[in-house]
Amino acid sequence: ELGAALSAPLGDVAVLCAGGDLESLDDVLFLDTETTGLAGGAGTFVFLVGLAGFRNGLFEVRQWLLPDPADEEALLDALEEEARTARGIVSFHGRGFDVPRIEERFLLAGRSPPFLDVPHLDLLVGARRVFRMRAGRVNLQHLERLVLGTSRLDDLPGAECPQAWYDYVKGDPGPMWRVLEHNLLDLLSLPTLLAALAEPAAGAGPAPDVHAAGKVLARAGMTDRALQLQRGAASRAVDANVAARAHDEAARILRRQRRPSEAAVEALAATMADPSLPGPWLALAKHHEHATKDLELALACCRRLERVLFLHSRSASRKRDLQARIARLERKLLARAGD
Repeated sequence: ELGAALSAPLGDVAVLCAGGDLESLDDVLFLDTETTGLAGGAGTFVFLVGLAGFRNGLFEVRQWLLPDPADEEALLDALEEEARTARGIVSFHGRGFDVPRIEERFLLAGRSPPFLDVPHLDLLVGARRVFRMRAGRVNLQHLERLVLGTSRLDDLPGAECPQAWYDYVKGDPGPMWRVLEHNLLDLLSLPTLLAALAEPAAGAGPAPDVHAAGKVLARAGMTDRALQLQRGAASRAVDANVAARAHDEAARILRRQRRPSEAAVEALAATMADPSLPGPWLALAKHHEHATKDLELALACCRRLERVLFLHSRSASRKRDLQARIARLERKLLARAGD
């Protein structure tokens, strides 16, 4: 399963993760750290840095352990050497946590941080965008269970790792092996999570993931692929709300492509899948008012939307805008009747 990352389309994963465009995984470091705290600052030590990468088809892991705060220079030397040949970084929350903590330790030592110009693929960003609709929480171990289908046995909670290191520094090495194992399991999850992120962008996997990936691709300007993903998600969705959202997103893409009739078909499909979704009703009201000139049908869509907003929305501005639209349609209908 680790090797699946080697054939994953990294360009798609980079789009989902909002950066970190890598040509291949050659000389790319998979990174995970253990620290004495979350806040950062001079008192927060990076006491374990796990680095891994593919070499000759094998996934090699190296764990750099700080045996004592006085030995930090040696750890920084090792990381500087690792960074010298690195063509990229893959992490889970590395942009927001791991790399900034490492940079702090270098700066406090009066040294230049080594990873500043290295492309960084942070899988947490992609996981939030793609898996949150289905998974809810997107912490690594929850994703391991729900997305990767794996479960850890007797894993040391991350919150207990700092105390294990303090005990190790004081001469009790017993708990430290569990910290090393925890770090190793984090590293082993990164390649499989990378491969799992690539699947929805290719149209594979559960419909909520495909729908979410399609929205990201649409925002990135990849509208043709995004439309294909939304139609695939709508056709495969088990949940009616997911199907409706996929049809609604497909309608948005088609409107941006100036294909109003096809967009109206998708919007109608969304209302049939889940009538409680407000967006498609408004889209249909606009379409029938301005494109087909069917004012009666436009008003009927507005009335349906009125009920949806009454039941499901607290937005006063949306309700005011809708009432203005209804009043305008009623005036147009009266004027047409007078003619």
